[in-house]
Amino acid sequence: MRTKIWIIITALTVLTSCSLNDLDPVVSNEKDIATNIRNLEDLQGIANGIYDRMTVTTYYGRNLIIYGEVRADNCFANGRSGRFMSEAAMKVSPDASNGPWDAMYAVIASCNIIIGQDPLKIEGDQQKIRQVIGQAYIARALAHFDLLKLFGQQHTGGNLGIPYIKAYVSGQTAPARNSVDENRMAIFEDIETGLALMTEANNPKTKQQISTFAGYALKARVALYFKEWEKAKSAALAVIGSGKFSVVDSPNFVGSWKTKNNTNSIFELAFSASDNLGVNGLQMIYRGAQYGDIEVLDNLLTIFDDEDVRKSGAMIGYETVAGKKRLRNLGKYPSADFSDNVALFRIEEQILILAEAKFELGETDAIDILNQVPAKRGAAPYTEITKENILKERRRELCFEGFRFDDLVRTGSDIPLVDPIKQTHGGPKYGSYNVAFPIPRVELNANKNMEQNKDY
Repeated sequence: MRTKIWIIITALTVLTSCSLNDLDPVVSNEKDIATNIRNLEDLQGIANGIYDRMTVTTYYGRNLIIYGEVRADNCFANGRSGRFMSEAAMKVSPDASNGPWDAMYAVIASCNIIIGQDPLKIEGDQQKIRQVIGQAYIARALAHFDLLKLFGQQHTGGNLGIPYIKAYVSGQTAPARNSVDENRMAIFEDIETGLALMTEANNPKTKQQISTFAGYALKARVALYFKEWEKAKSAALAVIGSGKFSVVDSPNFVGSWKTKNNTNSIFELAFSASDNLGVNGLQMIYRGAQYGDIEVLDNLLTIFDDEDVRKSGAMIGYETVAGKKRLRNLGKYPSADFSDNVALFRIEEQILILAEAKFELGETDAIDILNQVPAKRGAAPYTEITKENILKERRRELCFEGFRFDDLVRTGSDIPLVDPIKQTHGGPKYGSYNVAFPIPRVELNANKNMEQNKDY
């Protein structure tokens, strides 16, 4: 029996859908798309499919972002529609963990179709062809990195990562898990290969496609996660020093969340009023009476200065639903027609990465870098540079975008229990088994080489 990973990798008959319904597991219906790529336009069409697959509900369209909030101390699941209850309690079943697994490996499969091409056999401008192939390497690194953060054992006392799939090899349909360190090296290798293929001159005109700057932004994020401070510093500087991006100032901050291709955006996923996830996207899960399952914990408000625009009622405020006042994320992903783009990389994150890297390297200007963000938010400057202050500013700036859980575990922190009733996970200690998601049961049943995470 073919494993779920290889079913996904080989059954790619349609690459432009925003759902996973086209991942037909019937092998007889498979189509060898790779042999039909003849020119740059064909290649770009496959690349567009990569971005579409990133937008699905089970990936960046909603779920991955919410996992980073409800498993931490920013938000909780109230049970209105029953969504995210097991994730918020950190009691995810192997029978329910295949959503993100499938979605991310679908992205990887699309990337591998492009990466497997011989550019000299494709008609069109060779540098533009190389640019698209480079984008696929960056996207492949991102998807594997996200898989590793969710399913890897790096914070549970083990050393197993996830299968790093670089190509479909006929007959090899039972991939084993690579080690965390092998994953780390492969992610960096893909990023470097992608950047070597790309040039700034051929960067896309839209921020809804991967640019060289998105590649460096990913490199900085990965390096931060793995505590490779010099690498994080140099990659963040490559983005910041380009002069292509700027921090949104306080008067424009609220409106920036409705603005596409904003000055602070490095790479974002495209949605519109006619092409979106509707009720299965971020807008409906964060607010409203229909779903509104994800509420904000009161503790989050306590970390902001009173004049900080990020604390304003336009950003974090109350809704009355079913006669009860509920604290909500009102400012991020706000449009009622579900048309807001989802920014995966912003310049503010890169500045905070640079500040943290400089702090870890003992560089005295780290505090000046850190204060660049609160200076644009109406918040008081920090008077000292500490790890606590860096994480506080990351929490203030990046709340509701899915970063908080990873920030806690990458720094070896327990999950803070700020509300024992609403936080149904109970505040797990660092290293607890449930810090990692379980490998999906469907994969285990089909793949004799796959190992489950401990205690599942």
